Amino acid sequence: MRTSEALPEAQEAGTMSRGMNRRTFLAGGLGATAMLAFSSPGRADTKNPATGHFRQLQGLGPKFSFAILADPQVGHGDDKNPVPENARRTLSEAVLEINAMKPKPAFAIFLGDLVNVFDERSVANFEDCIGGIEAQPILVHGNHDTHPPYTAFKQLMRRVCGFEEVFYSFDAGTWHFVILPCNVGGPGPEQQAAASDMLQWLESDLEANKKRPTIVFEHYHLLPQGLTQLEWYTFPLDLRLKLMGLLTRHGNVKFYFNGHVHNGLQTSVKTSWHYKGIDFVTAPTIIAPRNFGEEFEPYRRGTTEGGYYLIVEVDGKSVAIRGHLAGQDRAYKYPRRLQRFREDLEPRWFQRTTELPSNAELLNGDFGRGLRHWQPCFRYVADDDPAFVWKACRKGGRNAAYVFTRAKEPIFWANDEMMELYQTVSVPVGGSPVLRAEYLLEEKPVDGGGYIRLSAMSGNEFKFMMMFKWGENERKADILVRGFGYALTGTAQGWTFLQDLGRNRRGFFWDLPCTEGKWHDLRANIEALYDAAMGTPGAFRQMGITKLFLAMGTWVNRSAEAASGAYFTDFHLIADTRLDSTIDEASLSVDGSVFKTEFGQDLVERQKNKNK
Repeated sequence: MRTSEALPEAQEAGTMSRGMNRRTFLAGGLGATAMLAFSSPGRADTKNPATGHFRQLQGLGPKFSFAILADPQVGHGDDKNPVPENARRTLSEAVLEINAMKPKPAFAIFLGDLVNVFDERSVANFEDCIGGIEAQPILVHGNHDTHPPYTAFKQLMRRVCGFEEVFYSFDAGTWHFVILPCNVGGPGPEQQAAASDMLQWLESDLEANKKRPTIVFEHYHLLPQGLTQLEWYTFPLDLRLKLMGLLTRHGNVKFYFNGHVHNGLQTSVKTSWHYKGIDFVTAPTIIAPRNFGEEFEPYRRGTTEGGYYLIVEVDGKSVAIRGHLAGQDRAYKYPRRLQRFREDLEPRWFQRTTELPSNAELLNGDFGRGLRHWQPCFRYVADDDPAFVWKACRKGGRNAAYVFTRAKEPIFWANDEMMELYQTVSVPVGGSPVLRAEYLLEEKPVDGGGYIRLSAMSGNEFKFMMMFKWGENERKADILVRGFGYALTGTAQGWTFLQDLGRNRRGFFWDLPCTEGKWHDLRANIEALYDAAMGTPGAFRQMGITKLFLAMGTWVNRSAEAASGAYFTDFHLIADTRLDSTIDEASLSVDGSVFKTEFGQDLVERQKNKNK
């Protein structure tokens, strides 16, 4: 079985108490734990319950250390799949190593996704793995760890921590520590209520402790990480912005540690940021990491097995971070200064694409000034042999932009990936907006493709998308679909987002040739194409389109051979009612097929077969 983050969450169930043996738990554990009294989820007036339960943290002096273990994500104890089997082994090894440290860490933060599926056997396995830890265990709720009202997770909290909150705070030494949960702010009323309660509580807690240096622990990332899935696989945009506003308000929050990304040590350093006075540190993972494609040499074994964790050393106001790999004696010392994040590195991280300001006209469409005025989506770049490349170059005696994407090892966490350059432009006046562009392929894409696409807006309201695309196996790609949807709406969308746009006649799709070795010339009369597809003359004019988000990109699926590169040049956006829509001088057809795309189709069919 492939272990996947996309696995649906299991129904909440009881889990094994520390004093309960495995047989008793499996026979009747749910009945035993169901007698526990629950505190109401996320009350804004909740006190800090940890104060009375983390007694070994009371009286700590200014010098101490603590451990961070992100994404244990264990499965059943007898699962022989290498990914969960290694997760159980490396988690147990990390616990033993932490116990053997001198001086011992005061507490150990388990930074969310404690299990892959929150069922009885997985939770029992997690408790077995950490049962002997001598540091105070502290649990953070991850997106795999139940939804509001978090019943089964709270039962686990009761057994491990002695109380049943999912967001709470505590003090150690001169520092204040805050724990926040996942699965808040989603579409359901319980998630909305949980988000509201959490934000109200967090605002009060940070206000009350604004003179104490503070560290926040949350499973989700708040800044870009450089892979397509991680653009949308986090909090909704509005909630993310509210959290960032609260965390940066008083200047007391000095560190924000998150998991979720599944990375090694080199990737942890390169995906961590300093922003508005806070070090946002993406902690490395216990379970095997994602396919970022690189690691410091002494820790390379972890790229297939996992087993990473952090030790954070506190000495008064000074904090030092050291990365560890279970079974490796050598620790990695994190740099004191992390790279600074600037909002111009990825403007879409803080606003929807519909909200991006537009240039009065399309700028630098011939790339004579390099990539100036073209914004790359933020991507992780490995030091050697990167999976994402974007650059200005000369091709066939012409200036061009080159965009390349390929898959990286290991494949077991891999998803489809995309890379694009974009620019938002005001609609030209005096006629129909016509987009002209050329692209060239040196080689045909392997298990991937490329595209030129546009989103049309009236003010900041999305109206429709047109996508001119080429390649193979688009039915296997669904992550980029959700990325497009999140960038437009600020909330995670389903894998049928593009298909749904087509069904609602707001998405239009044309297949373009991918013959290599020649420049292909696209000319798209946007108004004429839209009116013809809708069967209504004047339909485009009635929408009052004011700006267009234009993008060129390449994408690949999750196979080891997947690779796709393309050169682009001569982008023009002009007003001309006379020009027809063509590709290499052949007319672009407009019929019912323009509303159809296969992006995400594999998941559609898998879901249908599952429901039979």
